[in-house]
Amino acid sequence: RRGLQLRRSAHSRASGRNTLLVFVALVVSGCAGGARPEATVEIDLGAVANVMRGGIGASWHAIETPIPVTDGRSEGGSAWGGNPDPSDEARWRQLEGHADWLGLDWLRVEIEQRMYEPAEGRFDWDNREMLILERILDWCDRRGADVLLQQMWGNVDWNTFPEWRGNARRRVHSGPLSLEAYANGLASVVEYLVRDQGHASIRWLGIVNEPGHGWSWWLRPPRNPMPLTPGLEAVRRALDERSLEVPLAGPGWTYLPRLDPAAIDFDHLVGAYDLHSYFAQFDGWEGGRYSISEAVSRMREWVDWSHTRGKPFFLSELGSMAFGWGRSDPGPGSFEAGLKDAELVIRGLGVGVDAFNRWSFVNRGDLDGQWQLVDTWDAEAGTLRSRFTPHPNSYFLYGLLSRFTARNSEVLTTTVVDRVAPGHVFAAALRAPSGALTLLAINDDVADRRVRFELAGLAGELALFRYAVEPDDRDRSDLRLDPLDRTEVTPGRNAFEADLPGRSLTVFSTYALDHDEPGVTTDP
Repeated sequence: RRGLQLRRSAHSRASGRNTLLVFVALVVSGCAGGARPEATVEIDLGAVANVMRGGIGASWHAIETPIPVTDGRSEGGSAWGGNPDPSDEARWRQLEGHADWLGLDWLRVEIEQRMYEPAEGRFDWDNREMLILERILDWCDRRGADVLLQQMWGNVDWNTFPEWRGNARRRVHSGPLSLEAYANGLASVVEYLVRDQGHASIRWLGIVNEPGHGWSWWLRPPRNPMPLTPGLEAVRRALDERSLEVPLAGPGWTYLPRLDPAAIDFDHLVGAYDLHSYFAQFDGWEGGRYSISEAVSRMREWVDWSHTRGKPFFLSELGSMAFGWGRSDPGPGSFEAGLKDAELVIRGLGVGVDAFNRWSFVNRGDLDGQWQLVDTWDAEAGTLRSRFTPHPNSYFLYGLLSRFTARNSEVLTTTVVDRVAPGHVFAAALRAPSGALTLLAINDDVADRRVRFELAGLAGELALFRYAVEPDDRDRSDLRLDPLDRTEVTPGRNAFEADLPGRSLTVFSTYALDHDEPGVTTDP
């Protein structure tokens, strides 16, 4: 078991910046060059602000049958395509290796009813998509990751409103003509996966993706949103009839709306609250619908509401549309988008968000933007690549968070004091169940910051290894995230200093992971 154990390989590898692993002595007040700290990060090791009821991961859909693309826009977003055939062992080893490296420990695994119930009451458990689903869930079971199983939509002609039957574009957006049939189908697939197949990783269930809008996938003719609560009631009833205790997560609304208690008539039906966030932008930047600070304020409202009721709050989809999206737009995978996503996670941890799920692990990248963490699809050739590679920027910026954080970690009380330009340096501290410590720090300013990290309540010696993604790493797919250096911290000298380059993400962790090792999912 890794964690506080200090270990190094016999031959230390060089990082992508050709920086050798070196020992760095603790500096308490000022560095050797005499530079004065410009910001302070205070971490109280004795104060637990939240215990996450989840972790940090990404969406992984099992849907492969194409959904219509109209004028360059997919009617099913980018929740389909890009997975290998279930029998393609070589490609699956590659894909699972990337999931291992990222240390994904909380995944939203996405399905549609068409996969398993093509006709009412006729179930198909052995088709290509169901076998892909089994491979995804097998990986989650093996690695100890938690799953929010998400039915995105029905997309079956037999339960589509009559006006839209035979219309492949409208069918995917149609809510169920019969809520009871929809619920029975969903309860049946949960029973098959949990009870018959034994997938213990399935911890939560979502019944439909992003309801409540005229473009949603829960509509009745002509294009009117259907109420969510009757659907939650029907699914909860169908699960209870089968003695399936999987709790529902909802409402799955997008735009990260402000909390409106009057709009919540389903509290008795859900075991967790979840929302999506795509439109936040760096504070003070143009673009986006609201700032990250506004997003944090909204998340805090929902966290308080959820935790007061003893329920977790999940950000069950996150990404960036502020830098462009749609078709093959590279904006969602740009360096700025990845840095913004990382800041949203770090600041979300500070207000008590229990799990984060980035859109998305596997994504074709030519349906509504380049959202993928892993490049599996050759859009020009219209087929899978033979070699799956990290998508530049997003893979490493998000991976730097997910790789060193364990599921169900404690989030420690952390305060940042920036004496130069407040509002640019943010930090979070997580302690794994084993006691392993990881500090996440971001500097979104263009200027570097010298930062002093103070660890109050330190009881024993600590060795922290530093990892970073900086502007020079922009657009690289061959980046290596080996430890850059090591800092020793002792109870008598419980602080250290480090430079946070402008526009960078830095992690200090007691996990000493070489680039070729898998990330952390559970510890222990």
